[in-house]
Amino acid sequence: MMLIRVSLAVVVLVCLHSTSECSPLVWQLMDMEDTVLEREERSAGSGSGSGSGSGDYPCGDDEDCGDNGIDNFVTTEVRQRHPSPKILSMHVTTTITARYVSTVVVTKIKNRANISLDTDFQFRLSKDAFISDFFMEVDGRIYQAEVKEKEEAQKAYNEARQQGQTAAQVKQRGKDITKFETNINLSPNITATFHLTFQELLRRKNGVFRHKVNLQPKEVVAHLRADVYITEPQGLSFANISWEQDDSLPTDAIEDALTVTRKSATSVHATMVPSSEVQAALSETGLQGDLVITYDVEHDSGAGHIEVVNGYFVHHISPEGLPRTRKNVVFAIDVSGSMSGGGGRFGSKIDQTKLAMSTIIDELRDFDRFNIITFSDRLTHWNPSLVEGTPENKRRAKKFVKRMSASGGTDIFLALEDSVTKLKESLATFNEGLPMIILLTDGEPSSGITDGTEIVKRTINMINGEMALFSLAFGEGADYKLLEKLSGFNQGLARKIYEDANPSLQLEGFYSEVANPLLYNVKIQYSDGAVEGDTLTDNNFISYFEGTEFVVAGKLKEDFLEAKNEISAVVTGNSYDVQLEWKLHKTLKTTDTGNEPSLLKPHQVDDFAQRLWAYVTVKDLLHKIDIALTNTEKNRLKEKATAIALEYKFVTPLTSLIVIKPDDEKNYDDILSTDIVEDEEEQEDAQAMSLSQHYSYQVASNSQLLSGLARRPGSAAASQLFFDPQQVQVSTSPVASAYGDPHFVIQLPEENTTVCFEAKGRDGLILNLVTEPEAGLTVNGKLHTFEDSMAVRSYFSVLGFTLGKHRITVTASEIKADIGVTLSWKSESRISFGGFVVTVVPSIRRLVVSSTNGTVLMGVSRHLEHPRAASAHPRKHAGTDHLGLYILDSSGLSDQVDGLIGQFYSPGNAHVELDAVINPVVSGDAAQGNATMVLDGTKIPMVWHDRNQRKCWSAGSAAVGNLNPEVFKKDDLF
Repeated sequence: MMLIRVSLAVVVLVCLHSTSECSPLVWQLMDMEDTVLEREERSAGSGSGSGSGSGDYPCGDDEDCGDNGIDNFVTTEVRQRHPSPKILSMHVTTTITARYVSTVVVTKIKNRANISLDTDFQFRLSKDAFISDFFMEVDGRIYQAEVKEKEEAQKAYNEARQQGQTAAQVKQRGKDITKFETNINLSPNITATFHLTFQELLRRKNGVFRHKVNLQPKEVVAHLRADVYITEPQGLSFANISWEQDDSLPTDAIEDALTVTRKSATSVHATMVPSSEVQAALSETGLQGDLVITYDVEHDSGAGHIEVVNGYFVHHISPEGLPRTRKNVVFAIDVSGSMSGGGGRFGSKIDQTKLAMSTIIDELRDFDRFNIITFSDRLTHWNPSLVEGTPENKRRAKKFVKRMSASGGTDIFLALEDSVTKLKESLATFNEGLPMIILLTDGEPSSGITDGTEIVKRTINMINGEMALFSLAFGEGADYKLLEKLSGFNQGLARKIYEDANPSLQLEGFYSEVANPLLYNVKIQYSDGAVEGDTLTDNNFISYFEGTEFVVAGKLKEDFLEAKNEISAVVTGNSYDVQLEWKLHKTLKTTDTGNEPSLLKPHQVDDFAQRLWAYVTVKDLLHKIDIALTNTEKNRLKEKATAIALEYKFVTPLTSLIVIKPDDEKNYDDILSTDIVEDEEEQEDAQAMSLSQHYSYQVASNSQLLSGLARRPGSAAASQLFFDPQQVQVSTSPVASAYGDPHFVIQLPEENTTVCFEAKGRDGLILNLVTEPEAGLTVNGKLHTFEDSMAVRSYFSVLGFTLGKHRITVTASEIKADIGVTLSWKSESRISFGGFVVTVVPSIRRLVVSSTNGTVLMGVSRHLEHPRAASAHPRKHAGTDHLGLYILDSSGLSDQVDGLIGQFYSPGNAHVELDAVINPVVSGDAAQGNATMVLDGTKIPMVWHDRNQRKCWSAGSAAVGNLNPEVFKKDDLF
């Protein structure tokens, strides 16, 4: 993929080894201009890409660094003597949910030399994407970048440098980042893994959604994989995912490596896994092309489709089957002296404009009304008023265009004033159709009113929201910022036309986007009191063009969600001479019949609706900042945009990524150690006590930015979520536990009584153990049941935690999070999930799950079985690896808690009644006799149990009432 004309690159340079002298280096965003440009890039489009170079040192003063000083880091002598760093694997995962794209790139690179070498990781982002997360794993350590307000990030970076720490910063000086690159100096035989996440919203153009993932690793990669997941609740009308290689290279070899599977009417999964042989057959440097995703959704003739997830809604509107409405258009064309320039292989600017206008005039429909005005420091009218696009009128107009010549100055306001006058005269006569001005200029105002702010203010007053102004900036000399303000305030858009990429085709391409309006004066309204504050994105549009789509998002009020069962939307607009109105009712809660269309579940789509809203809002605010006329307004918009960007971890022109390497290497090693824990025989009861004695956490602020594993974009900052190892306190015993065969021990919260029971079930049975809706917590367990010489045994082999919007799968071999990170039982590590923190404690084989407010605390124990020990002591050993679950703090559980364990913590749901007939004796720790437990209204006989240091009222294995595991069975782990 070629770069667009102004390419902005993020360059990250960090020294991460202790054996070399390392001066503080900076991630620097560099303005670059590329000499090669593809026309399809000029006309915009959505895409991203990758690349990785390796084995390079920064260029010296006498070395050739290429056009941009990045792509050609070369040290020939080093390369001749030592193998360059090697990309071991690259995995690119692109997930598209209701047009919102999230791409995660994971690249692993190894320094194979016996000396330290520089290596770089590159990836191209599409021009509309926001970086939302980046971290590096180097030699077992995690270096997490954090998004901060730009000035705060700069201050932290400067302080780190003054203290001699290695620091890195990512700034965005322009609007778009199109190239991300990091450069790291790796010690001998060390591996670095880069994790990059970026997100964007796809816009419908010419009837399709199109996205590119560029893959150019610059070498053959042994393990290379690209996955594309598309989920469109509206339904997919078609989806095409293909590979486009550079023109000079063959494509046949890669076809077998790409598999596209239509999973359902709403989802598609594509996988490309090219072997080393396939990559080598394409070129010596492997892949050089794009994975191109093109699709469209099912459309209707009504008010569109609404999705509601986690209190946020996204509304897509793209009515089909409408007739093309009339447009009333004035073309205002700059013919000042500078338009005679250009003179490249495509001819002068005036010649290119003539060529494009000839085609545009031909495409006018008979019922369209149009006029042409040329301007320099004076005006020339083709016709006194707007006329219909009849064949004769179009012939006359093309003759006028052919005679255009360039001379004089540039009076932009004069042209706009006259264009508005002509349109208003036409509207006064006909009062139908979409009124629009298409302004093309290649320069700055040099005649008449030349102050840009004054031009904008006067134009706003003239147009008064009654027409759309589209502006085309032809070449580098045009005042694009002025044109952007003019269009931004007047319901249009501004576009650059590049001189070196066939300008006439660019002009024709732009016109094709606005040539066919279907609606104008479109307004979208929602139920009264439904949307919170100012969270509603733009919902009034002057025009709807064929092949496009409106997207409106916002946050629903909590009281509305509680009180109402549906949200209503009303879409109104005009088409030709007809006023149209559509209504849409979206159910918010599933009815008892279960027949209502199901909403996207949070675990399926994460927080896409909320992040889509944030993305659209920030983009809109950045645009308004660009066109703001006063500093007061600009500062107000900046403050709002910065707050949202920080909350959702977006790198924007107002925010920066920063990472600081801790100066205390020993302390860092203590935090992220890789301790190998030897297997040893353990007693189940001792494990429960060991967990409670070692870890009872309180959340403590941690000033280090790099104290744990990567978190999902949008979660709270690491400094607030990760535990300080120094804040460990001793607690009491667990209030509830499930472990062993499996044995459940519960301390009833409303009385000083402990109950216990056994739960056995068929192999593979999944049980809901805890469901806590208010905290967003669910724990399910999968049984492994088998028969040995002693008895039928059941153990928990897998536990599944749903923590807010995220999931963790726990087995005795690994802990796998749904963000693509797998935690090892042998390494102390931490990961945050919104309102939860998960910590692995290898020294005692524990996983600790806590809410950030400290009111919910759970633990998982890992039981590894020795085959010889199990054979020698079958009564004491399970004969299989398994897990135990412990609740250490139940104070945060709400009244709605449920599950096989959770039911005991619902107020009034469980209590024990001593049996007066048996007359049990209860004195301190000694008790005997019988009792009855009342659980959810069912009476269950209990006997006193005092064995193996466990004292409780036991129901044994009697599966009575809610102690029957089948009551809490689930179809899957999540």
